[in-house]
Amino acid sequence: MMNKHKKAAMLSLSQGRRILSQRFKLPVFLLLMVLFCSQATFAQLTTADILGTVSDATGAVIPNASITLVNLGTNETRTAQSNATGDYSFTLLPVGHYSITVKANGFQASVTKDLAVEAGDRARSDVHLQLGSESTIVEVTASTPLLQADSATVSSSVTAMAVQDLPLNGRNFVQLVQLVPGANEGPGNGLSSGGRPDDRRTNAAGISVNGQDDTLNNWVVDGVDDNERIIGTIGVKPNVEGIQEITVQTNSYAPEAGRTAGGVINIVTRSGTNDFHGSAYEFFRNDIFDARNVFQTTGAKPELRQNQFGGSVGGPIFKNKTFFFFDYEGLRVVSGVTDISTVPTIAEYDDINSIGGGSPQALQSTANGTAGLPVDPIALNYLKLFPAPNTGGVGQLANNYTISPNKTQFGNTYDARVDHKLDDSN
Repeated sequence: MMNKHKKAAMLSLSQGRRILSQRFKLPVFLLLMVLFCSQATFAQLTTADILGTVSDATGAVIPNASITLVNLGTNETRTAQSNATGDYSFTLLPVGHYSITVKANGFQASVTKDLAVEAGDRARSDVHLQLGSESTIVEVTASTPLLQADSATVSSSVTAMAVQDLPLNGRNFVQLVQLVPGANEGPGNGLSSGGRPDDRRTNAAGISVNGQDDTLNNWVVDGVDDNERIIGTIGVKPNVEGIQEITVQTNSYAPEAGRTAGGVINIVTRSGTNDFHGSAYEFFRNDIFDARNVFQTTGAKPELRQNQFGGSVGGPIFKNKTFFFFDYEGLRVVSGVTDISTVPTIAEYDDINSIGGGSPQALQSTANGTAGLPVDPIALNYLKLFPAPNTGGVGQLANNYTISPNKTQFGNTYDARVDHKLDDSN
């Protein structure tokens, strides 16, 4: 029985990689299968599909029509034929803009010049061919449909133009996600708010989708899990300059995007094209443009020096073959934080100083009529470290001291991406 099992196993493994040793062939083959299947699953979050039906003017389907799809950015070309029911499809397409050319014997050619697709789309582009010479070309103006009948997922996309052009306080792209229907800013004191003293990140990442907790979202970057497991927010924030688009799924999630009760925020990074593109920028804030904090009525105005600077560059390494994109952003923040607290009053200071000037035998508390109680010399030294009050009147007992210490936050963020076409199938 063992020999039969071994023989069957070897026969089933004969299609695997022959360079692997016989001993490790099965585990490695299974591992490769898991990796390839995982890559295909993750790709559904970062790619799109284009599908449609080819028919004539009467609505009759046209089989065996030749369809050519071209990526307008990279000139990647794919071909397909309509099947017996006139249907065609292109799957796992990078997000971007495409042209579709359809030809069939006895019909005029149809060219859809620009069809934009976003991550997770199943964009339908039905083609109606007219009788005539194949040399005659009919140009079709494409528009992305508002309703995608081929997918049940409820989602919204923040396009590349919105990411690049809309104003963002602190260049925090999460503010764009909050514009999606069903999404709102998370609680101001939440773990992902960015405003807690125990979290020194500069920008908030709190977002509540359909009323769910702000820690129940699923953050994905280029199909890779990007969730911070301790406080339930995004792990690594990509630079705004390197984001192609953001897709937010809010209901009826696709199988590859499950795992969460909140929203699925899928970020697709930018890739290079056949044309060189670049940018350089600096955004800054300064306290000379700001009013004084209403609670800080004395002393110097809190300092603020916030600079965000960087740039990006992308283009071809080998035209139509290999592309690159790189971006960098530096952050330098020095900001005064207004803090209001309570310290001993002037009268209490006088008592402390009078006590501290006597001998150890005279260290008896005289404040508030409690003469005769001993005062520890070490505790007295600690009491003398309290600063004098600087807020409110002479007799103000609480919230009588305001200070604006500086908080510094320095950071560097960069992304690098290379896309390569191995052949027409990879």
